[in-house]
Amino acid sequence: MWLLLLGTALGADWLTLGASEHGRDDEPVHFFGFVQPQFDAIVGGDEVQDQSLIFNTVNGQGSPSAFSIRRARVALRGSVPKTNQRVSYFFMTEAGEVSLTRGAPVVFSDMFVTLSAPGVRARVGQGKLPVMEEIVQGVASSLEFVHFSKTLTGLMLENRVADGAYVGPAYGFRDVGVQLFEGFQEGRLAGSYALMVSNGNGLHAADVDAAKDVSARGEVAYVTDGERKSGKREEIKVGAWWLEGTRGVDDLRYRRMRRGAFLHVEQGFVWSLVEVAQGDGMLEAGRAPPFAGGEVVIAPEGQGWGAVASAGVRVDVKDVILGVKGRYDQFHRRTETPEAERVFRTVTGGIEVSPHPLVRLQANYELRRLGVPSGDEAALVVADAMGDRITAQITARIK
Repeated sequence: MWLLLLGTALGADWLTLGASEHGRDDEPVHFFGFVQPQFDAIVGGDEVQDQSLIFNTVNGQGSPSAFSIRRARVALRGSVPKTNQRVSYFFMTEAGEVSLTRGAPVVFSDMFVTLSAPGVRARVGQGKLPVMEEIVQGVASSLEFVHFSKTLTGLMLENRVADGAYVGPAYGFRDVGVQLFEGFQEGRLAGSYALMVSNGNGLHAADVDAAKDVSARGEVAYVTDGERKSGKREEIKVGAWWLEGTRGVDDLRYRRMRRGAFLHVEQGFVWSLVEVAQGDGMLEAGRAPPFAGGEVVIAPEGQGWGAVASAGVRVDVKDVILGVKGRYDQFHRRTETPEAERVFRTVTGGIEVSPHPLVRLQANYELRRLGVPSGDEAALVVADAMGDRITAQITARIK
């Protein structure tokens, strides 16, 4: 995959590059992967009722610090011989301590076949939804920050919940279905689109009802340097997306809608990304009580919105890539009920060093604050107890 070689999320038509062999040499079998050892620590967080709050623990397991193998992915991709890349495939396994592997040490995160014809491509199987740029920008080994934004996880990271507890893995921004997509470039103008119909039931899960999710995304870019088939182009890109479906709760069906827009700029050694997103229905609203073992709360008619702005510079110093970056993330959860609304504000500073094209070192500091606009005194005590998070990660890739 282009990103595994580049190491960072650069400008590109990720909808096309991520789901087909467009722009690659004809290769029946290409093996690649990566592993990410990681250390996380919560600093400055207080206990409440002599217990650690769930957001002051690492992965919700009770400890304020931990070493882990965050991710380990092994994948195969390629095109079927003698098809001129019109038939290609992609398989990726996921291991490590992430929500995708909840309940199983190894899962298939992606497994699909892409059929290409003039003007349209069809991806059939399990893969990413065509939604936020933070998701579509390639694999986790190349994202600009170690942890996803709160806006992304709060709106888009769906979990199957039963009797107040998680059941099986998180959906991982993926679903099983059919996606039609394609991209184009005429001179400096480039763009792509995607339309997906999927089960709305997560990974490795048969559909349980006749309802389907529909998601769509479109983008257009002014390319100042590079081509569409490249994973490293300079661009000014804007786009928008929408996801619509329903979920069943206690014999009733509730709407689950997500939508958003983004602006991505990649110019020389400077990059920036701004995203806004909003959602109605089936909003995960933390745990009650907010400690390990508390029941997971789902608000069937919950609403939320968020905005994320990030920017950075990366320079090449004697074949060593150095990067400095920052991100501001503000997520409003449960805006439909003033007493239940929570406002998460996170300022993240990051540095990275890539001493080799296949090795990347990252360190992030997250200054985290929780606001309770109309909450009671108990809610204010919990909010004031939130600590900051420090993360260090190594990514080692296999071509």
